[in-house]
Amino acid sequence: MIFGLFGDKTERESKQLNRDAPTIIAEAEKLYAPARLRAMAETITKYIDRAYTRYGTEPIDLKRAHYDFRSLHKETRRKNDQVGLSAMTLVIIYIRAEIAGPMADPARAAIKAFTTTWLQVSGAQDGASDGGA
Repeated sequence: MIFGLFGDKTERESKQLNRDAPTIIAEAEKLYAPARLRAMAETITKYIDRAYTRYGTEPIDLKRAHYDFRSLHKETRRKNDQVGLSAMTLVIIYIRAEIAGPMADPARAAIKAFTTTWLQVSGAQDGASDGGA
């Protein structure tokens, strides 16, 4: 127990991020319509790009972005926007994985694969049945 308090948390956090990202993506793909998944992918891409543009790519810069995105996550939760909440959660996971380094590459890869897949889907394809959450 004491070793966990003073040891390097990076490995443990990386494993958690590597588990969480695919789980959230799988749940989102079960719950939301394709149009909403595309919107989610657009949101994820927008905020990840914003983190790099506004804050930079160094770990300390990404920690500032993580701090700001946590407040956006809290705001989205208050609005009860489930698609936005899933998107912001994945953005935060991506940023934390970037900070954690190579051990969290599977989490980043899962999020990149999700955004790549759903950005290719036409948003109008599912306009009639927008029956996600």
